[in-house]
Amino acid sequence: MTPVQITKQTLAVPEMLAPILPEMQAVEAFLEAQAETAIPQFSDLTRHLLSAGGKRLRPAMVILCAHASEPSRFGMLYRNGLAGRERLAIIAGCMEMIHMATLIHDDVIDQTFTRRGKPTANALYGNLATVLSGDFILARAMRALALDGDLRIIQKVAQITTDMSEGEVAEVFLRHRLEITEAQYLDIVRRKTAEFLAGCCRIGGYLVDADEATLDTLEQFGRDLGIAFQIIDDLLDYVGDPRVTGKPNGTDFREGFATLPLLHYYHSAAPDERDRLQAEFGTDLSEEQFRYWREQIRLTGSLKYAEAVAEQYRQSALERVNQVPASPIRRTLEEVARFITERKY
Repeated sequence: MTPVQITKQTLAVPEMLAPILPEMQAVEAFLEAQAETAIPQFSDLTRHLLSAGGKRLRPAMVILCAHASEPSRFGMLYRNGLAGRERLAIIAGCMEMIHMATLIHDDVIDQTFTRRGKPTANALYGNLATVLSGDFILARAMRALALDGDLRIIQKVAQITTDMSEGEVAEVFLRHRLEITEAQYLDIVRRKTAEFLAGCCRIGGYLVDADEATLDTLEQFGRDLGIAFQIIDDLLDYVGDPRVTGKPNGTDFREGFATLPLLHYYHSAAPDERDRLQAEFGTDLSEEQFRYWREQIRLTGSLKYAEAVAEQYRQSALERVNQVPASPIRRTLEEVARFITERKY
């Protein structure tokens, strides 16, 4: 595969991921190749989807965990004639493609027309072609995984995509409900976000035939990190800079998704405030109304509470990763864990 240039638009943390730059370049080359089809317009659409960039967090975690779990053996394993680095780029690229397919469908469902400051595919090409392109990207990823032939990876991908679907559906059925518990919220977060990241970490270990204890450690590291990541993401919906997050504050509130800051406030609020909140939650309320609720959530310490829960999961993730062999790559994993859970408001 021909290396491609990674820009800041393609990779949000290039300095941090410098130790795996060649592998990340190979992932980009693999993704570019997957956009080619017999239909030029479809290729353009698919290329638009796969070049959306972002952090490339999921393929980076596959690569980093492969390096970190068996530093001395990385690059020595072969399957179907592919050297370790090339195979790693393919598997890591497939995980990004599966992630991108879910984002594509989310954009259509949520009627999102910009992402990271750029028009979404559905804004440019319409919903029908975009959904079909998402299906195509998912099919291409599954085909590549099938050709690779590692049943452990195929089974793990099947499990985490099932978990993700169940989490998304559970969230939909609990929409507009403020009486859900923190445990229910965390279960949704685990399923819809954390299990995918956990799976990426375990798959990285599979690629170097890491032992079972290391695989479990990597998986739990990814799970804890994924939960922390999602809680921070939910906090940013209240207090993030829309120019950075790419969406206006209060999106979850207006759409009726009860996240941790709101749940913590609701369960401690006075009865009359609960009644008012029930009436306004999940409605297209004004900016002034949203600011009122955001201030109440801040004053009662609910934002700080959600931060503290996220910090607990981050610390747990860091403790997990310290169980793998010491190496420069392990330090990179620690830096990435800190970076994605220290996004500023």
